[in-house]
Amino acid sequence: MPTNTKNLPIVIVNQDNQQISNKVASGLKDNLPFKHLTVSSNLSQTKHRIEVRKASLAVVIPAGFNKDVRAGKQPTLNFVVNNANSMLQTNVNQSLISRVQSTVNAQLTQQSLVGMYAKQLAPKMMKTAMQAGMKTAIKKAMVASKGQAVNQKKIRQQVQAQVQPKIEKQVMAQATKMAAPFNITAKSSTDTMGTKQPNMQHQMAPMFISMGQYLGLMIASVISIMTFMSVRFIGGKWKTFLGLQITGVITAFVLALITIGAMRTLVSFDGSTFNALLWRNSLYDLSVFELTSGLALLGGGLPSLLVQMPLFILQILAGGGTLPRAAMTSFYKFISQNTPMYQNIYNSFNAMAGLGNSGSLDQTLWWIVLAGLVFGGLAVAIGYRGTKRHGLAAVIPAKF
Repeated sequence: MPTNTKNLPIVIVNQDNQQISNKVASGLKDNLPFKHLTVSSNLSQTKHRIEVRKASLAVVIPAGFNKDVRAGKQPTLNFVVNNANSMLQTNVNQSLISRVQSTVNAQLTQQSLVGMYAKQLAPKMMKTAMQAGMKTAIKKAMVASKGQAVNQKKIRQQVQAQVQPKIEKQVMAQATKMAAPFNITAKSSTDTMGTKQPNMQHQMAPMFISMGQYLGLMIASVISIMTFMSVRFIGGKWKTFLGLQITGVITAFVLALITIGAMRTLVSFDGSTFNALLWRNSLYDLSVFELTSGLALLGGGLPSLLVQMPLFILQILAGGGTLPRAAMTSFYKFISQNTPMYQNIYNSFNAMAGLGNSGSLDQTLWWIVLAGLVFGGLAVAIGYRGTKRHGLAAVIPAKF
């Protein structure tokens, strides 16, 4: 696994809280390679954390786990995952489920069979050791007392104190050896939040439609700003700027409609999902247009691509389509939190999986729309004061 995936939060939910289940939970915490690994007993709270992506996976040890193992029955181990996430996170969760199962099965063998054999071996081994120890101790005591009576009860206590620790180690070693050839396994079930798609369509589609729309809008915004730079000499810069904004709103909706309509021919989802995707992608397209057009106004159209192309590439890396935010470095986390692509990819994940919790994502997109409008308006107010068309303003001709 990539190193940063160790930052994914994993929760062990121990609903049993008995001797064996506590040892299983402790063993998992010591053996799983994750930094943010906690033990809880509140399943509903944990499910909410997974739904809002504050936890990646939950390992649930249900009530009765200890009882089943003691009775020689096959215990149950449950998992809770959210598949409406990045491809890497989903793959890590699947690998983790397999690892947890093998770790728990090994622990079950230790806890059940070793304990059973230890109970059988301990009395016999202790009796043999005590007999040999008492014989030697009484003989030494008789020599020391020169034939006088000795306190056998006291000698027995001393011998037991010396022999018991050694016998316990021998018993456990022998019991472990006897249990080694046997294999006890736990059956498992997985509660999958969100989509249960049979392939990767629901995970890959949000990333690719977000990338495609962003790239198209970035190019369209640069062309629109170069047109603005020429047309402003005819209608005035503020009237032209208003026309630019109206064009952006119409473009955002039309592009989202075409994109989601095309995606529906490839990926199956119902009408309510279509409406949710259309609304959220329209908002995303508007935020992308405002951001890219604002940068284009600041950069004088075409030269702004020197900034816009690297920003586009950074958003692909920080968009969350392949790598979850928890596994990102601080720089990429910042990019994901303050640019449009991450918000739309996870908004689309939520819509396609029937999950909520998109309010903060929508709020970020609205802030980006506002920031793009402000920067664009400031660029128009401060700059673009020339009265003659020349340079980049003359690339796209506009006639009176």
